[in-house]
Amino acid sequence: MKKYTYPEAKKLIQSICEAAKNGAYDTREKFFAMLNKNPDVASQGYNAFGKIFFWNNASAHLYGYSEHAVFKKDVIELILPPELRLFARDMIQVARKTGKFPDAGSCDLIRSNGEYVTVFSGHLVFQWDEGTEPEFYCIDVAIDPVSS
Repeated sequence: MKKYTYPEAKKLIQSICEAAKNGAYDTREKFFAMLNKNPDVASQGYNAFGKIFFWNNASAHLYGYSEHAVFKKDVIELILPPELRLFARDMIQVARKTGKFPDAGSCDLIRSNGEYVTVFSGHLVFQWDEGTEPEFYCIDVAIDPVSS
């Protein structure tokens, strides 16, 4: 898996977030097609309670958990350090009401082996079907910490 420099990672994640904001991914198929074209973009899909329903191959490689191992697990407990968990839960509830997350940025998350990995991370909210609960997606790329 490629490690990006901070400017490369920022440009990639911000471009995906901007495209989503502008309606480029108005269907799951379009969003997943974009992910397939960007195999180094780890994506985790979860509901308003943080329960995972989508975990792509890049996430498996970056965080060390298979898709099967994380299904219906809490994304916050799985990959976020303890000091970020309350903030993340609050962030999801705000996004549930407003459809907006804070701007993308870099952070240190946790792999299955307990090691930290520095990523540039963005968050997206989709409500593709009328009357359904929103779906939340985190998109991450690994950053070379030396370049940060």
